[in-house]
Amino acid sequence: MSRKKIKLAYITNDSARKTTYKRRSKGLVKKVRELTTPCGIEAFAIINSPDFGSQAELWKLQEENYRKELNKVMFESLSGNGILQSLNTMDLNEVGRLVKKNLTNIDDRIRVLTKASRS
Repeated sequence: MSRKKIKLAYITNDSARKTTYKRRSKGLVKKVRELTTPCGIEAFAIINSPDFGSQAELWKLQEENYRKELNKVMFESLSGNGILQSLNTMDLNEVGRLVKKNLTNIDDRIRVLTKASRS
């Protein structure tokens, strides 16, 4: 069964245009994620539309990338690279929180494993 051919033209109906924008932008983001997973690469797509409030999606992706970057900085600094000198105080505080969170997770895991080995 084949699909209908779509006429690529400006959609004059506001609600139909917004619906199409949301559906197609979700599809693009899905394709980018599908590309990054099997290939093991980092990729991003910038979808900018002031009409439809794409700022929230961009912010979400920026926050996700910021967390990944902090995680990378934490592991590189633990391996002996001197990256921490180039960070500002806000980033250093975030790395400190991330280290504290990971140490708490490690302590919890050690407790669970110790209890399991005693039983």
